[in-house]
Amino acid sequence: MSVQSVATRNRAFVLFSLVSLLLGFGFVAIKIGLGFIPPLLFAAFRLDIAAVLLLAYAILRTDDWRPRTRQDAAGIIAGGIFFVFGSLSLLFIGLEQSTSGVAAIIFSFDPVLTIALAALLLTDERLSRFGLFGVVIALVGVAIVVQPSPARFVSGNLRGEEYILLGAMSLALGGVLIRLSHHQMGKITLTAWAMAVAAPAMHLVSLGIGESLASISPTVTALAALLYVGVLMTAIAYPMYVTLIEDIGAVRASFVQYIVPVVASVAGWLVLGERLTPEAFVGFLVIFLGFLLMSSGEVTVVIDRFRPSSTSREEAEDATADVR
Repeated sequence: MSVQSVATRNRAFVLFSLVSLLLGFGFVAIKIGLGFIPPLLFAAFRLDIAAVLLLAYAILRTDDWRPRTRQDAAGIIAGGIFFVFGSLSLLFIGLEQSTSGVAAIIFSFDPVLTIALAALLLTDERLSRFGLFGVVIALVGVAIVVQPSPARFVSGNLRGEEYILLGAMSLALGGVLIRLSHHQMGKITLTAWAMAVAAPAMHLVSLGIGESLASISPTVTALAALLYVGVLMTAIAYPMYVTLIEDIGAVRASFVQYIVPVVASVAGWLVLGERLTPEAFVGFLVIFLGFLLMSSGEVTVVIDRFRPSSTSREEAEDATADVR
């Protein structure tokens, strides 16, 4: 195994671990902050901070950070509406009535739903029968966790878990619509602009439903929660996650989504005394099983890398490449 491949693998391990921890603790930070800041105003402040920092990052690290085409604008709008505004507003509203661990578990449905929607809406994506079976299994897991009620969806009187599920659906749809736009911008740059678009909209909706600065309890804890969510969970964790995708691919990087609920559940129990119900735990395992079924090819590749024979096989491949 080459020195470069070892270094890449080590960096991927570090990034995977850091992103999992930052996102997992982020759900707890959101839950804490909601005790001091109204949900949509909290989400708007998060976007204010993250948009400024991510745009600064894009300006400093990339040459082409400005949107230049209609496709770029379409990607930004789709990202701003669904990937950012829809997912965050529903997540923050739902977390007022739910727990950190359960919210993270429901959001772990995002990779499954993204793959399914991509297969449905994108011409270059296909879903095998085995993959379709994985989607069905994951849906069963979501039903176990959320226990959705059609009557509540019709009446609009939703429970916290149902709001969070809608947020996860908005996140997945936004990701696919961004791809459909055929934009030419980098992931971080487009997300930064999407946040910049969504932030003022979030402030307007927050004001429209009666939230105000007067309703904030200005404490050190509230400020710490806001800074964690805006800086660590978003402005730092997101570029790390994009780098991880570039290093190991989107499917393998998606395994982060199934470590995050573990971190969030443990942190929620330690910090807030939250308890994970047996139904939530079983539902999480079923969702994860669905994801494994959908991405069985990638899972096999990952497993092969940790088999005893993998080292010699990789060395043989490296030697063949050198001869060529």
